Amino acid sequence: MYEVCEMSMITFDIEVFPNWWCVCYKVGDEPIKDLTSDDRDVQYILNELRIGNVLVGFNIKNYDLKILYAIFKGATCERLYKLSKSIIEENPDDVLNSYKFWNEFNFIDLFDDWRFGSLKEFESNIGLDIRETTISFDDKITTEAQKEEVLRYCHHDVEATVRLKEYRKSYIESKEVLAEMYDIPVMQAYKSTNAKLAAIILKAKPRKFHDSDKFHLPEKVKDYVEEALPKEVLAMFDTISYDKKETFLFDNAVIFGVGGVHSVYKHPDWDDVKPTYTMSEEDWQLINIDVNSYYPNMLIHFNLLSRCCESVKVYEDIYEYRLHWKQEASNELKRNGKTEYYYSCQAKQKALKLVLNTTYGAMKNQFNALYDPYMAGTMCYLGQILLTALANNLYTKIPTVKIIQLNTDGIMLKVKKQYICEIEKLVNEWETLTELSMEFDYVAGMFQRDVNNYIELTGDDHKPYKLKGKWSNQADEDRDLVNLNAPITHLAILNFYTKGIEVEDTIHAGTNPMDFCFTTKTGRSYNATVYEIGKVYVDANKVNRVVATKDHSKGTIYKYKNEQPAKPKMPTDKDSDSAWRKYFRELDKWEKRKGAFESITGLPFGRLDKTAEIPEHCELLNDVITELPKDIDYDWYIRFAKNKIKELIKI
Repeated sequence: MYEVCEMSMITFDIEVFPNWWCVCYKVGDEPIKDLTSDDRDVQYILNELRIGNVLVGFNIKNYDLKILYAIFKGATCERLYKLSKSIIEENPDDVLNSYKFWNEFNFIDLFDDWRFGSLKEFESNIGLDIRETTISFDDKITTEAQKEEVLRYCHHDVEATVRLKEYRKSYIESKEVLAEMYDIPVMQAYKSTNAKLAAIILKAKPRKFHDSDKFHLPEKVKDYVEEALPKEVLAMFDTISYDKKETFLFDNAVIFGVGGVHSVYKHPDWDDVKPTYTMSEEDWQLINIDVNSYYPNMLIHFNLLSRCCESVKVYEDIYEYRLHWKQEASNELKRNGKTEYYYSCQAKQKALKLVLNTTYGAMKNQFNALYDPYMAGTMCYLGQILLTALANNLYTKIPTVKIIQLNTDGIMLKVKKQYICEIEKLVNEWETLTELSMEFDYVAGMFQRDVNNYIELTGDDHKPYKLKGKWSNQADEDRDLVNLNAPITHLAILNFYTKGIEVEDTIHAGTNPMDFCFTTKTGRSYNATVYEIGKVYVDANKVNRVVATKDHSKGTIYKYKNEQPAKPKMPTDKDSDSAWRKYFRELDKWEKRKGAFESITGLPFGRLDKTAEIPEHCELLNDVITELPKDIDYDWYIRFAKNKIKELIKI
């Protein structure tokens, strides 16, 4: 079907301490093996692993491969620890830290093109044990028991990485497919990000450009856009930048940004956007209008491919090639079902789609051969302007139209059925002008918290709904990989709207403990996470999994920031006695607050922020979950779901 690397894939992880290190690795279905600084012939064993095999890990380009190379070259434990600290602290002055070891190993870094989060977050969301080792990585290893604990911890991360490798099977397969289709060495494909692969396939050659940042509308759409949009909106697009821009159009709060245009309905009398719902009715129809392959087609029809490529035709050929294999897959499915040939066609069209969809992002990356910021900025601006112009045209020219949302490449609207033909005429006009095509979906209902979190009732018996964002985090076998946010509550909301099932019935019917969990993480802007229990605060993991509990001796999860509240401002000699008395009272309060904070938390005086939407009383479930806790608070989940329903305003 396509070239598959015949080398063994070795999944591995490394732990480093001031006086000891270990490398744990797994080959296929074999048991995990250990290599430590206690072993003899370390270099020989590492060389055996390195030659003729593919090393697989998470974020290994930035850490593990550097450590592994240093071990291979005979670095002492002390030097290895210093290197580890240098990498973690992002010290660019360390020569070994700065050096790229990519050519020294065959590898697949599962962190490449990974948009979900850390390995621990992945572990949390698939129900694995996420407890951290009790041994600090800055402490020396002095006992065999400590070594055994570290090895168990490392084994666990290796197994988690194996699970992640399986989860990203199609990602790895796409590299193998593209390698065969475009005669690229499979090892080069493995080592490359999607963006780098796109540059190779498009035969991009880096160039420097000296463009101004002035944005110019293409002539063929200039009159249309200028007629459809207010001058003050167009003025926002005078010069290319990715700064967020906000305005109010067609009763929508509209945001223009690097991710495209987004908008949601906002009544003029509302202070802010609110969760809403709307339904198709006897005389009213909800319609979702999507642009087919918006950015790829815009790139082709407006000639916006990076100028580092010879011509837009090379990209257009890939687009047509992808359509060919997509059609082949469809034909084979109709003729013979899901045969080997069908899966081969599907693999090819998906891999080519990856190239097409990656190109725009690569054009913004200064380290990519496709880098062309002016063309990328032009495409970003043009995509937003064209869709916004169409939405405003529909709103101003057709009575009764309500724009429910804009979302990068589509418009959700509601209109009286008698005007659907006029909608189609204006869309056809836009299609002819832009040379882009749009697809109409007639929608039964829309429930949205915001533009990125919604339930769309499709009206299709086979696929009755589409889910986005947190709404997709529901309790079923096809759950998207998003941080756990009590999936059972989202299923309860979905069942309520799609099947008329009461919230209580769904919640009480839940049996999978994972469906009641939340995943929390410290985040980059905070220093630590603490857990309130028995009116004191204890250290918690950077990533935690919690459920609501009836045990009110247990509190919630807080994020800690080492950001000391400002002391009261000292008065001057010219201030009155009353000002000085007020100052000493406030200073006394500040010092008491500081003392109480440090006594209870064991942390320097700083700031504690409650983690959003986490239960007031929760229980940590960071080990392997086998059953629901006996004191789980079903009522909390019922209130949580009902409050989300209550928030929705009909439009």
